[in-house]
Order: sequence, then structure tokens, then C-alpha cells
Amino acid sequence: MMFDPLIVLLLALAIDLAFGEPPRCIHLTVWMGRFIEATEPRMRRLKNERAAGALFAVFTVASFTTMGFLVSLIYYYNFVIWVAASAFFLKMTFALRCMFEHINPIISSLEAGNVEGSRKYLSMVVRRDTSTLDQQHIASGAIETVAEGFVDGFISPLFFYLLFGLPGAVAYRAINTLDSMVGYRDERYLRFGWASAKLDTIANYIPSRLTYLIFALASFILKMDWRGALKIGRVYHASTPSLNAGWPMSTMAGALRVRLEKIGSYTLGEDLEPLTPKKIKDSLNVYAVSAAITVPLFSILIAARSF
Repeated sequence: MMFDPLIVLLLALAIDLAFGEPPRCIHLTVWMGRFIEATEPRMRRLKNERAAGALFAVFTVASFTTMGFLVSLIYYYNFVIWVAASAFFLKMTFALRCMFEHINPIISSLEAGNVEGSRKYLSMVVRRDTSTLDQQHIASGAIETVAEGFVDGFISPLFFYLLFGLPGAVAYRAINTLDSMVGYRDERYLRFGWASAKLDTIANYIPSRLTYLIFALASFILKMDWRGALKIGRVYHASTPSLNAGWPMSTMAGALRVRLEKIGSYTLGEDLEPLTPKKIKDSLNVYAVSAAITVPLFSILIAARSF
């Protein structure tokens, strides 16, 4: 029994690497998005927007966490079905292969001199307006996506799986999906989405800081500037509006010896080397090695927890 959660984790990773994301019609995150879209108008009927937003966040997270518990209960009826179902649901809480599938077209377009194409591909993974970005800022946006995506797309769901099993990973994915849909600071969501944004900040607090150390270790293994990663991460992590996003992005900037910039919002790192398509490739290498560090580390902790 002590290795059952580990079997689920390794199978989920194998599914991700072999097949990538499942079809949208059966993807957990898509279900969450549709649930949020359907539930939001009903919750907005409450006069107090902040209270409505808090209730909305709790109800959404609780609903999908319950689904995670129900899948976990299969264990007591059929072990094989439990392993398969748990691995499938766990895989849908994180995305490893997907990052490369989104970022590689940006690299290819930049290498071919197709700025318009690279802007289009970048717009699929960032919220900012990409229509006027030059090659430097396109590369910056791609690297920022890789760095921040490691936290909310990989280490955070596995961190909550380590702590609370499948229900924990599903709860995190619900929190992160809520933040991506209603956690904006505009007039529509400033009050209604505050609880979702706060939950996401709390959930990513520890994983983002673990990423600081893991990125530095990955940089050391890859013979990149690991000292710069530690220094820049420490100095620039508070430069972003987000309490957490600055840690992975600034650490990545230090490892790559580049300056990352979101126009009108923040700059991270020192301009020691130019932002080129190769730097985006290097960021993906840091991402991959960091995943290779995280999986055995968490596997050991999962096994140790069972003793």
C-alpha cells in the first residue's frame, strides 16, 4: 500500500509524456472552466460581490475536490481501476509535455524570422497584447511562460498530491483555474474574483519558492549561471505584482543571464546576454531538468510518508 500513490504518480507522468493532453471533451480543466462559466452568473445574484466571490470559490473547489475523493474511493473496490482512474485524473492536473508543444512553435517562428507567427503563438499562452511586440519581448514572454508555467502547471499540483493525494491535486487545479478565469484586477472581477486570486496566491506560495531552489540546481546541472539564478531570484522576486510569479521568472532570468520584461509592468534580471530563440530553448531545458529533479524528490517523500 505504501507505494500505491507512487504508482499512480509514475503512471500519470507516463501518460503525459506519451500522449500529452486528453481531448477537450473529457479534460478536467475544461470541465472546471465550463462549471465556472455556468455558476458565475448565479453567484453574482448575491448583492455583496466579495461575499459572492468567496462563496463561488469555495463551492467550485469543494465540488471538484469531492470528485477527487470519489475517484479515491474506487481503491476499496478494484485496485486496477483505481490506479487507472487516479492516474488519468492526476495527469489532468498537470502538464509537462504541453509546455514544449506550446513554446516550440514560438521558437521555430522566431528562427524563421516570422515575427507575426511568433506573436500569434505567444498570444495563445499569455494574457498580454502581443500584436506589437518585437522579437526581444516575444522571447521574454515565452521564457516567462516557461518559468511561471513550471509552478502552476507542474510542481504545485504535484506538491498538493504529495500532501493530500488526488483530492489535493484536483483542489489545486480548481483553484488555479478559478484564478485564470476570474482572478483579474479589472472592474468586473476586482471584488468578485478577490477570493479566487487569494487562494491561488496561498496555494502557490511554497511551490514558487521551491522552484527558486530547483531552478538553481537545474542550472548547475546544465552548467548555466546557477549563482546568477540564486542572486537574481533573491534580488528581483518582488518586482512583479504577483507575490509568487517573481520567484520562478527572476530565477530563470538569472540562469539565462538575460533581462525579462513585461512592458509597463516589470523588468527582471540583468541584460548580460541577448534574448534569442536559443535562450527560449535553454529555458525549456531548465524546465525539463527541474521536472527530472522534482519527480524523484517527490517520489522519495511520498514513499517516506508511508513508513
